Amino acid sequence: MATRNSPDQLFGPLDVLVVDDMPAIRRMLRQMLQHLGVQGEIKEAGDGQEAWESLQEHPFDLVVCDINMPRMNGLDLLRRFRASEQYQTIPFLMISGEVSEDIIAASAESEVDGYLLKPFKIEALESRLVEIIRYRHHPSRGESLFREAAKLLMTGQPSEALQILEKLSQPPFRNHAKVWNLMGECHQSLGAHDEAAACFEHALKKNPKYLKAYQNLAALMESQGNLAAARSYLEEARRLSPLNSERLYNLGQLCLQTGSPEEARQYLERSWHLGHSLSADRRPEMAETFLAAGLEQIAADLFLQAIDNAPHEIHLYNRLGVALRQQQKHRQALECYQQALKLDPKNEKIYYNLGVLYLDWGEKDKALEAIQVALQLRPDFAEAKIFLQHHFST
Repeated sequence: MATRNSPDQLFGPLDVLVVDDMPAIRRMLRQMLQHLGVQGEIKEAGDGQEAWESLQEHPFDLVVCDINMPRMNGLDLLRRFRASEQYQTIPFLMISGEVSEDIIAASAESEVDGYLLKPFKIEALESRLVEIIRYRHHPSRGESLFREAAKLLMTGQPSEALQILEKLSQPPFRNHAKVWNLMGECHQSLGAHDEAAACFEHALKKNPKYLKAYQNLAALMESQGNLAAARSYLEEARRLSPLNSERLYNLGQLCLQTGSPEEARQYLERSWHLGHSLSADRRPEMAETFLAAGLEQIAADLFLQAIDNAPHEIHLYNRLGVALRQQQKHRQALECYQQALKLDPKNEKIYYNLGVLYLDWGEKDKALEAIQVALQLRPDFAEAKIFLQHHFST
């Protein structure tokens, strides 16, 4: 007979999502889980994006996920997973052919529950799952109180959360960095920025590698206009965990704002190469950031993706044309502007950018004609007037 909290009882009711880009690995994991007694639904996903879509449709009790996958990798999926209120305490097991220090740091930052190194036997899978499921479903008294405080903060009750956290900062509870960090988030929610900063700093005294405190201090400094301090905190976090693409992107933005374009370019390139998964509504903003850093090809790719999502947004065609022109892809830029004019034949900004394109292309007569049309459509178009005076003063 199965005893309380035995593997049979732990695994039986679970609905599990298995994520791996190799079908053979997914089949093997499915068979292992069934052999261990999982009686709930076992669904498969071939990459992080497919997994995220499944997670929106069905509430799973456990995720077993590979790290290296196309479209969205395991680390990016884990970050999205933990950012969702629904999945903050659901077990997430990472599997990989290799586990480097950088991967461990990146996974720990997003609160992964455990790792398994491929290839592994069913006994290793069972042992790891028993450990992480018992921790998530049967937490200690201190962990239960911490989760209660976190939920209170998330539901807009920071003062009530602080009352619980004050208890957790005293004996008999261990004085964890995460308690002080959450206290800082509560104070920040209440508008007490000095108290928040003090709590975040105290968290780092307790644990100098606690990445959330660096992240929170950077955000706090940036909100107060202290961009140099924000950048310093983010760079320390990057040193400890270099595989966080979102942090690298934020560093790129800060470098642009503080006048360090070459460093911005390096951070943004690294962010992109790591595989930056992003929602559709962020693509235009990110495209502008990459364009400002001189990474026109990446910007063009993002603008194209944004157009696929919003094919009637004229300004996206406009900005895509700019990104293409800066790469000397004149004909592609022209086609882009022509498509925009089909959607809005009287858009003076498109005609202005056509003028800039034609001049850059060496077609001076066509440039003049396009600028004149822009001014006919909008006689007070200051930028077009300046362009006309500068290039056609005679």
